[in-house]
Amino acid sequence: MRLHNTTPIPNVFFDKHIRNLSGSAVKVYVKIVRNTLGWRDEDGNVKKRDWISHSQFEKTGLSNRSVTNGIQELLEKLLIEVTDHIGNDLTDPVTRKRAKRVYYSLVLENQEKTTFNNAKTKETPPQSLRTTKEISLQKEYSVQNEQKGLLTDSQRIKRIIEQEKRKQMQRDSWGY
Repeated sequence: MRLHNTTPIPNVFFDKHIRNLSGSAVKVYVKIVRNTLGWRDEDGNVKKRDWISHSQFEKTGLSNRSVTNGIQELLEKLLIEVTDHIGNDLTDPVTRKRAKRVYYSLVLENQEKTTFNNAKTKETPPQSLRTTKEISLQKEYSVQNEQKGLLTDSQRIKRIIEQEKRKQMQRDSWGY
């Protein structure tokens, strides 16, 4: 089952690595997970790597210096890989700073066993789970909203998903 509007974080991160990482490294790692494993194309495939600017990392509440320290810590623990657009290694902070675009990817342990890469695992179609509020107030809510021209939660979620897909397709077309 695939849960929509969620980002899967590998269990090994929680089981083995999180206790040995600083807060900034955890935030940087989660941002990389969100931008890679958190995105799926029309075929259901996740991104292997993504171009993430420093300012995107700073939106997690970290300073510029904390972002750099977090990236370096993750590189030293071999949890991420950093490359330029053609795949050249950018583990050195100075070469990273000079690079036009920096791409980040996760180093997943036992990659063949993850749900993202296991051909043996067949994902079942996602269930349409409604919130309790939507179930209990559905009839009353629907009648009122039809009169006002408002959308239900599920309709809003569908629109947001469509908008995010369009944005991601646009970002993917920017590839150099």
